[in-house]
Amino acid sequence: MIKRISILLMALVPTMLWAQFAPEAGVSGTTAMHADSSAFVAWATGCTVDRGPQQIDDLSLGLVSYGADDDALGKADNMVVSLGDGGTAVLTFASPICNAQGPDFAVFENPFHNTPHCFLELAFVEVSSDGENYFQFPAVTNVPSDVQMGGFGVMEASLIHNFAGKYEVMYGTPFDLDDLEDDAKLDKSNITHIRLVDVIGTIDPEYATYDSEGHIVNDPWPTPFWSSGFDLDAVGVIHDQAHNDVPENGVPAVTVYPNPAKDRLFVKGENIQSVEVFNIVGQQVMTTTETTIELGELNAGIYFVRIVADGKATTQRIVKQ
Repeated sequence: MIKRISILLMALVPTMLWAQFAPEAGVSGTTAMHADSSAFVAWATGCTVDRGPQQIDDLSLGLVSYGADDDALGKADNMVVSLGDGGTAVLTFASPICNAQGPDFAVFENPFHNTPHCFLELAFVEVSSDGENYFQFPAVTNVPSDVQMGGFGVMEASLIHNFAGKYEVMYGTPFDLDDLEDDAKLDKSNITHIRLVDVIGTIDPEYATYDSEGHIVNDPWPTPFWSSGFDLDAVGVIHDQAHNDVPENGVPAVTVYPNPAKDRLFVKGENIQSVEVFNIVGQQVMTTTETTIELGELNAGIYFVRIVADGKATTQRIVKQ
């Protein structure tokens, strides 16, 4: 009897060692967030994609071409833009993301079930508070890399941590800014840019990408199609300055008044460079360098006013009567 128990425990050890992260959507312990979750307060309002090749070791196939940059804007809807091998996407927001309790944003891709697990295409996630210095989340994969996963291979979500693309379509992978080490060049209360970097997926050392622990990242490859690589659907914001009382380090004092406002809004501060107004769903409705803003043509409701002064941004919420 003891021998049988020992054999059983030995058989389970690899599973216990490898399957250590949150599982698939719908399974107890998952961290997957549906696009309809009330936790989301905003969505990305800007996106610039730098496409990668369909297959990095055969450049004759050309770059990927599926989707458009704008397909990554707004709420997740399974309209995607493909990045290709090593491609990148940089997203911006009407109000900067800030660090609060729990996850602060989530990234949506379009993985699909291919029983028993999902076809996943992964990406590294990086954030910046100035658009120049980016910091990558410490991503980990426990997917074995001794044999190349095929172009339509599947993997267990429980083997993956802090990679975008971990969950099936319409379920976002959440990210917590507390997972990043503190750095003088990163203001976690003022995240203005998120960059997604496609994981190439090959185990060939010449082209392979590595996780934060030095493991080769093995995901479906090659996928020589116009839609290859990470397919970006959306980035949902959970915590931002517009919905959280967050001090902004080093931002000059700026006053926006009156609030509520009816016909006119005044912005007071030094060295103001630009003023942008966004509606409640993150669409830009006005941009100016003036400090007196005419609101007469706007409908009544809630708006966000983003002011750049001395090269730094602050966002304030106003009510238009």
